[in-house]
Amino acid sequence: MNARRLYSTALLLVASALVGSAADKDSYGDPLPAGAKARLGTARLRVPTYTPPVLAPDGKSLLVQSSSGLLRLDPATGAALGKPTVQVYGTTVALSADGKRVVIANGNGATVCDLASGKALARIERRLPTGDAVALSADGAILALGGASDGFKKEPVTALLWDVAADREMKKVTVPQNEYANVALSDNGRTFATWGLHSEPDAKAPDPNTNPARFVTFWDTAGGKEQAKFRVAGFSPSAVAFSPDGALAAVAGNTGTIDLVDTKTGTSKQLLLGRSRMGRALSFSPDGATLAASAEDGAVQRWKVADGARLSTTEPPVSQLTNARVRAVSAERAVAWGTRGTAAVVWEVPSGKLISTEGGHTAPVGGAAVAPDGKHVLTSAGDGPALKWELATGKPAGTVTIRVPNFGFGGDAPVAALSPGATRALVRDANGVGVYDLTTGVQQYVIPTPADGWSQATFSPDGARVVVATSGYEVKKAPCRVSVWDAAAGKRLGAFELPGYSLLSAAVTPDGKHVVTAGQKPVEKGPGECVVTAWEVATGAKKGEFTEESGFFAPQVATAPDNRTAAVVTARGRLVAFDLTSGKVVKQYEPSRRPSTTPVFSPDAGRPEARGRGSDRVPPDADRHGSGARLAVRRDEVHVRRAGRGARRHGVRPRRPVTRHRPARHHRNRVGREQIECKGPCGPVTP
Repeated sequence: MNARRLYSTALLLVASALVGSAADKDSYGDPLPAGAKARLGTARLRVPTYTPPVLAPDGKSLLVQSSSGLLRLDPATGAALGKPTVQVYGTTVALSADGKRVVIANGNGATVCDLASGKALARIERRLPTGDAVALSADGAILALGGASDGFKKEPVTALLWDVAADREMKKVTVPQNEYANVALSDNGRTFATWGLHSEPDAKAPDPNTNPARFVTFWDTAGGKEQAKFRVAGFSPSAVAFSPDGALAAVAGNTGTIDLVDTKTGTSKQLLLGRSRMGRALSFSPDGATLAASAEDGAVQRWKVADGARLSTTEPPVSQLTNARVRAVSAERAVAWGTRGTAAVVWEVPSGKLISTEGGHTAPVGGAAVAPDGKHVLTSAGDGPALKWELATGKPAGTVTIRVPNFGFGGDAPVAALSPGATRALVRDANGVGVYDLTTGVQQYVIPTPADGWSQATFSPDGARVVVATSGYEVKKAPCRVSVWDAAAGKRLGAFELPGYSLLSAAVTPDGKHVVTAGQKPVEKGPGECVVTAWEVATGAKKGEFTEESGFFAPQVATAPDNRTAAVVTARGRLVAFDLTSGKVVKQYEPSRRPSTTPVFSPDAGRPEARGRGSDRVPPDADRHGSGARLAVRRDEVHVRRAGRGARRHGVRPRRPVTRHRPARHHRNRVGREQIECKGPCGPVTP
């Protein structure tokens, strides 16, 4: 089976009984990967990017940054509307009101492009803030750019006006703020506004009446002269938007209030009272008759501009939204959008009706297992309850709530590592690793883990035991520790220490008699050693061991169903089979890519394989129940596959165990760019 490129690493898991041939499309009509029978959820409008998406002025397309360029997607189907033309990347995207030009900015500058051809029309290098850093006039002829301090405040913060056609500076103004300045530009390009952050020298408390952080300044574009100022009631403005004729500006004050300000005089013409934190984004209708505003949670309110009458309040259709924005496409209707995990969500205002497709997880899947009845599969991600699916059809069949004790405080939804058979789950806990009964979702007990290290916990291949490996933060002060627990009784079966080790992983054999550890042993000089050792659980006695020169990878290990062999991804990235008794390497394998995750044996202990990041080659593993079916989980999708003709029955799947503490050297993934580690029946995975 050939490898194909993915957005992120594949997460693979043996499934239970499934019959029938592979399908071409999922329940939404979208194509399935080769060999897949169903998709649990939807792949529509998944947005693997730093940059929040932007709705086109007509509300009919969503612009999303991707590795192939700026995509234009249908908000309802997620289908690409043409091929990407703009090959510029940044953290902020803004469109001209006519939808013909786009500006893409990052902290070091901005580029204006023609959206149809992708041609770069202007490039500007300067320090920019992370908020409303850029704005275009309606025809895209003028670009306004904010500015940011150099960190030493040697130069004043400025805002810039740029002639796009000539690709040259028009005006530069020095703003009152000394940290950074945001910008807004009227559609006709005649007026622009600046606001931002200001700090006093020596950390003095600023005078609330004169603090520049509370002011919006309006400037004349032609002359670059200040024409008015307006002070908000809150600590600082959160957003500014101009009416179509530029005569009024809506200014949100971070308190829920929005002022309609005369841009010539700086006087408030209307005070609009909104919900708490309303006004993270503002939008006038094209005729200027109504104003729409969105809050941090995605709620949207609308008002009449003439008399300030509130027209509607629309709750978001889903929870846990970020980057919520709104665009008034007419006096009667607006379209709001935001992101939830890796998914873009689009809905109508004031009806609240979803435009985008809803279904499945919106965060990387951290665990998946077939239920004891053999007819359902459970999947878990950090976006809410675990989801239950019909294995034969891929249809939703309810949820399983994992009830994490929170002592009266709220918390994030847990990413649960599910045991084979989906009877138990492991969830990170402030006090260790929580073990849960999945039939009730209730935490049964917590396996304590040392506070001076980071811990990984995995299930044994039959789910009857849990092995915990803890690596100390400081090698010389804290030894690595390994413990094995009876999952049902919550009793410790064995424990031992490994002084001088770092980055330790461990796996227990299916019969529970041996533990295999793989770790690095640093030395004062030189690369150190990668040491793989088998131990007796009951006595802690050392069995076989082999070593090799250390490398750049954290070594990972998995035990075979024969209770005599282990597969190891060494610190140098080699995949080897290791005899537990003799310590000899009995076989070395050549994976298609250098593996960086743990190998996992298929139940018949066939030839090991391992996959690294960037490949979705599915090792054709034998099904635990003999059906030949399996699940393939990519990012926040779950595919049901069947073993087809030509599929080998042996293999090792990658997996990553649940981790309580993540060492400082491990990078944190970016929003929408979560790397998914991989798992098999031996253990769980967390993003």
